[in-house]
Parts: sequence; C-alpha cells; structure tokens
Amino acid sequence: MTLRPHPARTLARLDRLRDATERNVVDRRAAYGVAKAERRHVRRLRVAARFRGLTGLVRRGRPALGAAFVLCGLVSLLAGSALLALGEPGGPELLGVSAAAWSLAAALSESR
Repeated sequence: MTLRPHPARTLARLDRLRDATERNVVDRRAAYGVAKAERRHVRRLRVAARFRGLTGLVRRGRPALGAAFVLCGLVSLLAGSALLALGEPGGPELLGVSAAAWSLAAALSESR
C-alpha cells in the first residue's frame, strides 16, 4: 500500500504556494511601477536640463546678436551715407539695411 499525503496537508501546501506566488506577482508589479516612475523622473530631468541649456544659450546669445545688428546698422549707415554723398547707386538700399538692422537690435533688446 502506497502512502498518500493527507488531503488537508496537500491543500495547505497549495494555498501556501498560491500565496507565495501572489506575493511574488505583487512584488514584481510594485518593482515595475517604481522602475517606471524612476524612468519618467529621469526623462523629465533630461528635458528640463535640455531646456535650461537652450534658454541659457538664448540669454547669452541675445546680447551678442543685438550688438552684431547694431554694428551692422552702423557700418551700413556709414557706407550708405558715403554712397549718397558720392552720388553712387546703392546708397538708399544700404540706408534701408541700416534701419532694418537697428530695428532688429531694438526688438532683441526689448524682448528681454
């Protein structure tokens, strides 16, 4: 005669196995949720750092660009005035370029 385990003990073992499996599944889901939240957090930090880099570049580049437009306007004003005084063609166009450059420089200084 073969010995068979008692049915109550077998059910208890199965219950313990099921409980352990359920705990394992819950633990894995929790770990997955934590990892997902961490990835989301790191992604947000990267986006914020990239945005800070762009805004810093704009803040540093805007004064230099404004100064370049002022210099361009000054050079074109002098060249346009000289061409007008000499009666050469192209003087009015250079004066228009000068006005455009200065208006761009003014727009850059106001947008701060």
